[in-house]
Amino acid sequence: MRIIIIISFLIVVGLVFSAIQVPTIHSKKVEEAIKEATSQSQVTPEDEDIVRQAVTLSVEKLESAQRTRLKYLVSAYLVIWLVFMLYLLRLGRQQQALDQRLAQLEQETSDNQDESMK
Repeated sequence: MRIIIIISFLIVVGLVFSAIQVPTIHSKKVEEAIKEATSQSQVTPEDEDIVRQAVTLSVEKLESAQRTRLKYLVSAYLVIWLVFMLYLLRLGRQQQALDQRLAQLEQETSDNQDESMK
């Protein structure tokens, strides 16, 4: 049981580290998108700088928001994992208590049968 908990914990930690790494949009792709958009529209060179600043700022805000959302998602996974593992530990303890009680009852039953035979 403890091995399963340790393995699942390692899996969750691996998911946490992989989820925290937000894929970023490279500046080359941003520049290509800006050039494509400005070439298809009637934008003056002065306006192109404003468009570039607006797009860059938008990309940064989107990436920041994505990091925040991923942190909440990972936190939710960790809480769910913790609750589930605590539940499994509780079930394991209850199972051990039931096994002990069953062994005790079997012992009492066998003692009573021995006494009734005498």
